[in-house]
Amino acid sequence: MLPKFAPALLRLRLALTQFSVGTLLAGALLLGAALLWLVILPGISTRVDEDVRAVARARSAPLPKAVVPAQALAAERLAAFYAALGDAGHTEQVVTQLFDAAAKAGVELEKAEYKPAHDAAGRFETYTIILPVKGDYARLRRFCETFLLTVPYAALDNMRFKRNSANEQAIEASLQFTVFLRPDVAGAVPLSAAASTSVAIPASASVAPDVAADRAQR
Repeated sequence: MLPKFAPALLRLRLALTQFSVGTLLAGALLLGAALLWLVILPGISTRVDEDVRAVARARSAPLPKAVVPAQALAAERLAAFYAALGDAGHTEQVVTQLFDAAAKAGVELEKAEYKPAHDAAGRFETYTIILPVKGDYARLRRFCETFLLTVPYAALDNMRFKRNSANEQAIEASLQFTVFLRPDVAGAVPLSAAASTSVAIPASASVAPDVAADRAQR
C-alpha cells in the first residue's frame, strides 16, 4: 500500500517546499478560522440561545410557595376558627340582634327557648334558640336571612312549617338557630352551666332590650 502513496507524498513535499513558512502559517490560520466559523460557532450560538430561553422561563415562573409546617398550619387554622366565633360573654347582643331582625322583617316573637351547651372536643360554646313564629313565607324568610347576615357565626339548624288550610296566608313555623361562641375566659360561669330556659315574650317589640338584658344577667 505504501508504494502507491509514495508519489503523492512526494508531490505534496515538493509543493510545500515552494511556499514559505509565513505562507503556510497564514494558510493554517485561514483553515482554522473557517473551521471555527462553520463548526464551532453555530454550536456555541445554539447553547447560548438555549441558556437565554431557560433564564426567561425561570424569571417568568411563579415564585415557589413557602412551606409551612403542619403544626403551624394547624395552629393558624384553629386561630382563624376561634376568631370567626362570637363572644360567649355577650349573648345579650345576639338576642338584641334577633329582635332587630324580627322587627325589620315584620315578624312578632311571642316565645323563645334558649339552650346553652358546651362542646368539649371543639372547646367552644353553643347557644341554641328555638322560636315558634307565625307569618307569611316572605317575612319569615326575610327574618332568617337578616339574622344570619347580622350574626355570621349563627346557623339555621331546623325549620318546620305548618298551615291550617290552603287558603290561609299565615304560616306557623318553628325555627331553630344555633350560635357558635368562643368561651368567655373572663367569665366565672360558662354558658353550659345555665339551664335551658323558655321565655315568653310580650307582643310589643319595645321590650326586646329588657329581655336581652335579663338574659345577660342569667
